[in-house]
Amino acid sequence: MLSESELTALSHLSTHTEEGLIQRELADELSWDPGHTSRVVSKLAERELIIREQRNGRYRISLSNAEPTERFADLTREFPHVDFPELLAGPSIQLLYYLDATRTAAELTERSTVSRATVYRRLKQLRNVGIVTKRDSQFALTKQFEELAAFARSLVRHLHRQEASDHAAGVRLIWTDVDEYLFSCRTEVTAPLFHQTGPDALDQYGISLLTREGRYYFRSEDRTELAPEDLVCQLLLIDDGARYRSYCLLLIASCEIDANVLARSAGQYDREAEIDLSNIIQELCAYLESNGAVSGEKLPEWDTFKSTAADYDISV
Repeated sequence: MLSESELTALSHLSTHTEEGLIQRELADELSWDPGHTSRVVSKLAERELIIREQRNGRYRISLSNAEPTERFADLTREFPHVDFPELLAGPSIQLLYYLDATRTAAELTERSTVSRATVYRRLKQLRNVGIVTKRDSQFALTKQFEELAAFARSLVRHLHRQEASDHAAGVRLIWTDVDEYLFSCRTEVTAPLFHQTGPDALDQYGISLLTREGRYYFRSEDRTELAPEDLVCQLLLIDDGARYRSYCLLLIASCEIDANVLARSAGQYDREAEIDLSNIIQELCAYLESNGAVSGEKLPEWDTFKSTAADYDISV
């Protein structure tokens, strides 16, 4: 996420006026060599967490107004005695991201990419300084430090949006997790790790749509391709209205996706979803399994759906 040096620079800049510092002054005050300072400042400027302006041959740096920068500055000013750079560097931000609610160490390990041993070690460090509390097997942020979860989440969203914007125009984040995210944009993305999703991705399953509404991509380092069950979930995250639910029904029927497979996939996305994805998936499966007898207000009449499916040579 952010290195200790990057967090140290942000923390130090938060104690200065809005005009900031000359880059050389930052190096002197932190006892850093100029080369290290330049690398840290360049990285933060690339991430739009600081502003670097050249004036009279010298770089002046100050905090940007990005949400995570402002949240972190507020924390460092409110708790000047806490060494946030040391505590938050490395995997701690991942844990704080998921400590927006009470979690067990097992849940934190399962949700993050952090090893169980590291989870326990980091939680112990955070408990020692009063940031995290433990009751039975449950860990939570103490009341005064609840803002750390908001900072971690805003930082993750900021970095995801910035990365996507490096490859596309008009980026809008739809769903985010620590290491994966779904977004819409106006332009095509061809970079590695970005998987086409949304209505355009239905073409590969023989479901060609006449209308197209923007472009959608899912960024993931762990997936070499998107499985049909992933596409179903992502379609619903994009739009859970009647039309998109019909797209999902066609895909489920075409690929004969098992209900249990769909449920497991929905459970993974549901952790960060703003809709009850698992419940919607259950409704879709019940509709198909009952030949439309179990229906809902956002689902088509069975005869209408059968006719649409037949247009795509899909047997239901």
